[in-house]
Amino acid sequence: MHVDADAFFASVEQRDQPALRGIPVAAGDVVIACASYEAREWGVRAGMTIGQAVAACPRLRVVPLRPAAYDAASAALFAVFRRFAARIEPGSMEEAFLDTRTTPWATIDQLAAAVQRAVRQEVGLPVTVGAGRTKLMAKLASRSVKPHGLRVIHPAEERYLRPALLVDELWGVGEVTRERLRQHSIRTVADIGVVHPEHLRDIAGTQMARRLAAIAAGTDDATVRPERPRRSFSVQRAVPRGTPVDVDGLVAELAGRLRGAGLTGSVVSLSVLYAGNLEHHGRTRLGEPTDDPAVLAAAVGPLVDAATARRIERVGVTVTGLQPAGAAVQLTLDTGY
Repeated sequence: MHVDADAFFASVEQRDQPALRGIPVAAGDVVIACASYEAREWGVRAGMTIGQAVAACPRLRVVPLRPAAYDAASAALFAVFRRFAARIEPGSMEEAFLDTRTTPWATIDQLAAAVQRAVRQEVGLPVTVGAGRTKLMAKLASRSVKPHGLRVIHPAEERYLRPALLVDELWGVGEVTRERLRQHSIRTVADIGVVHPEHLRDIAGTQMARRLAAIAAGTDDATVRPERPRRSFSVQRAVPRGTPVDVDGLVAELAGRLRGAGLTGSVVSLSVLYAGNLEHHGRTRLGEPTDDPAVLAAAVGPLVDAATARRIERVGVTVTGLQPAGAAVQLTLDTGY
């Protein structure tokens, strides 16, 4: 089963502020991070500047990001998930795969509806639920009925649905791979199934070729893997042309996630994507582990300054070297990162 909160940040804002319910709402600072479905009907999308979003939807209400509120909502969401499944694999702070293999197909829709009701009643948020024989099927099911939908793809339906799937619909297949497949007239899963394995490897690379072949054969991943101990926290944002990198917004969200998890970090990394798919990476070690946004901003600022020689399209900040907040700082030899 795949469960995904609908327009998560915006839904939290509408839950907490009744005056925002039923109207176009977006959460963001400088750039839109999440738009409600009412706003999406007007063309508002994540990654737009606030000016672009308001131009598209003059009635749009823009609210500042509240990382602590989203972390709390995420914790409550996953608490509900854990009541319905012993094994949970998070996809992000608002979505997860739930292991429901012991549930008979005849009653899986009832379980999905129960999850929806519990999240609505206990967390106050709408979620979409999809179920299928593999993760791909479950995620396709949920994607097809957003928002607040419920769909079960039974094995009998999968037998005719799978071969007809377009390559563009395959979760986890990037645009570069899709374009390469299109160049070789591979447009559906059925097309993948008739390509020689060596030719498919030449087109998509070894790892992706194996995944595509498994999708065509129906043997793709169906194992729910519980979350491992957290090793990093990351935030990524698009950078609209003519706007500076929103360092304060990035580190505020990171700091909120660290505090929500009760962790601090000691290494900050920056990844930058320029126009033309060129990349830049930077990294710095902090004096001691922290969750202080001011300290994080002081570390990220120089990394961004060193990367602004070209037009930046996307920026990401990652914090590693995690340890519980309040843990004693241990002296270590500075032998690298």
